[in-house]
Amino acid sequence: MKRLFISLSLLAGFIFTQAQDAAVPTLNYSSLEKKLAKNDEAIQDEKANVKPKTWFTRGELLQDINDVNIEFLRLGMGTMETKIYLKDPIEIKPGEKEGVVQELYVYERITLTFENDMLVDWEETQVIHENPLPEALKAYKMTLELDVDKKLDIKVHENLERLKRQFESKAIQAYNRGDYAGAVEVFEYIVEVSDTRVYEGYADTIIIYNTALAARNAGMHEKSAEYFRKSIDIGYGGSDAYYLLKEEYAALKDSNKIIATLEEGFQKYPDTTLLLIEIVNFYLVSGNAEEGLKYLTLTEQREATNPSVYFAKGTLYEKVGEKEKALEAYNKAIEIDPEYFNAYFNIGALYYNNAVEMYDIANAKEDLKEYNEAKALADEELMKAKEPMEKAHEINPKERSVLETLQTIYYRLQMTDKYEEVKQKISEL
Repeated sequence: MKRLFISLSLLAGFIFTQAQDAAVPTLNYSSLEKKLAKNDEAIQDEKANVKPKTWFTRGELLQDINDVNIEFLRLGMGTMETKIYLKDPIEIKPGEKEGVVQELYVYERITLTFENDMLVDWEETQVIHENPLPEALKAYKMTLELDVDKKLDIKVHENLERLKRQFESKAIQAYNRGDYAGAVEVFEYIVEVSDTRVYEGYADTIIIYNTALAARNAGMHEKSAEYFRKSIDIGYGGSDAYYLLKEEYAALKDSNKIIATLEEGFQKYPDTTLLLIEIVNFYLVSGNAEEGLKYLTLTEQREATNPSVYFAKGTLYEKVGEKEKALEAYNKAIEIDPEYFNAYFNIGALYYNNAVEMYDIANAKEDLKEYNEAKALADEELMKAKEPMEKAHEINPKERSVLETLQTIYYRLQMTDKYEEVKQKISEL
């Protein structure tokens, strides 16, 4: 979320600076209503609706209608500055959102929301058209379709640039309200604007990337993946785009695309340790230890002081049956971080599992002497599990799996007081 917030914040500064620089005297509300009614008639007229100028005029009109209540507004402006343009409100009402005190400035056709004397949002309560910007886009697309001689292309391009800024403003407002799906919808209109012929194949990279991020926040994983893929294809987003695309495929539970994305990203950005670690983790979880170890060697070279790298290495060695190498790796993780819970737990679990196998061997002995000898060896192995598991408990005293393992260890080793102590702790969880 942080990435989207930064990107949109930069975008917001651009949008509203532009809007302020281009400010013009407020358009007459009733005049716009009359013009829209007249244009509505024109696009129904068989002679007028085949003229590109009719649709071009409609596009400009709808853009002006969009701005009639908000042309001088920008996020962050203070109440005094607002009054210069809109005069005093009809009413000032108190408000609150997520514990933050607000002031609502109520005007005839719009209500402004201020926090700490800064404009943070607005809601238009009386509009001429419910959704003017998408309709303006349709009008300009009709203009281009009918204008076969391309006489209006330059003017259409200028107006579409303004339309993109208007859409950007709407997208930011939707995002700030937490309406991420709404932000995605508006961002997609901007992408549609850039697909018109006057842009000649231009790709609006930051908009495509922000669409992916907004879709991610909205939980729209398929759409998010689609736009992260587009970002990658046009060379935008760097290694982060690959990581985030991987996250979306993970949400979609598409393991084939997860590893394909990670390996593609690593080939393109071989110096990105995060992608390398993610590849190792993927193979770790999927059980392909040998493939994971190949990548882990590279990771270890880059992250020599990262305990999680050695922990992963130990886990992979365990999976391929290299227990001594696994212990060596776990101990290296502890050497780097003496409070590394997972390493202590895995060391304890490794010795514990060894002991279980040895007890099974002992129980299979029919000769009493052989049984006692085998059981003594199993007890010694189980004793090795005691100290690291106790350290894991010390680091994370509420971890139930540790307590249950210790309970079994103490029972097997006939450490009655310790057994009762742990049993009580489990009952209190």
